Amino acid sequence: MQSVEGRVAVVTGAAAGMGLGMVRAFAGAGMRVVAADVRAEPLDDAVAALRADGHEVIGVPTDVSQLSSVEALAAATIDAFGAVHVLCNNAGVGMFAPISRTSIDDWEWVLGIDLWGPIYGIKVFLPLLEEQDEGHINSTSSVAGLVAGGAAGPYNVAKHGVVALMATLERELRAAKSPVRTSVLCPGAVNTEISRNSMENRRARRGPTSARSTEGEKLGDKMAQALAGGMEPDDVGHLVLDAVLNDQFWIFTEPRLLRHLQQQVDVMVNEHALSRLRLV
Repeated sequence: MQSVEGRVAVVTGAAAGMGLGMVRAFAGAGMRVVAADVRAEPLDDAVAALRADGHEVIGVPTDVSQLSSVEALAAATIDAFGAVHVLCNNAGVGMFAPISRTSIDDWEWVLGIDLWGPIYGIKVFLPLLEEQDEGHINSTSSVAGLVAGGAAGPYNVAKHGVVALMATLERELRAAKSPVRTSVLCPGAVNTEISRNSMENRRARRGPTSARSTEGEKLGDKMAQALAGGMEPDDVGHLVLDAVLNDQFWIFTEPRLLRHLQQQVDVMVNEHALSRLRLV
């Protein structure tokens, strides 16, 4: 996009973490922003702080795992601002346990938010974006969307799906000469509280996960420690803004982690085996 000033952005999972970082980056660049999150109180607090700084931001409580909720988000956006130019499908959750200990309900919960959320977002918002002279859809995946470690089956599957979803969409839009471009965010460690927020979200809406295990809890602890030392969410927000402005498809917070992907490809070709992987 040549410029974002005065344009309208919608960000899901916007009450904290990377989503809030995106909202701050977009608002700081002069955009009008619709911040969406399933957690109403933190969302209200984030919106109030942004408005106090003079930014034009509204909050819309949204459950991205429900198509009707995403449709309501789109309606609220059009009612408030009359158009939408940028969509960031960022809402996400994570859990850590071996696949053997992961229930169908756990699978449905993670996939409903992490994969169906972006699918619903694209389905609902793409026609609105194509009404504009230019637009952009970003979805949050992960390094786990490129290489799959253990004890995070639903998260890995969802994030691989997001990469495939966005790559497919980008190719289709280019073939159709659409004014809409796309990008996929594949972060490594980012200083967020996704693990704690995920479990709170789970308990509040579907009860506690049935997939708790010693292995999963140890991995979760290691992941939390790694996240605490990761990139700041506001810096991630600016990476996404830069990708929107410069039509960049891939967004990485830690390009060095791509060595794991290269290793996996090398072993795949040379040994027909699966490479060992240690992301944390």
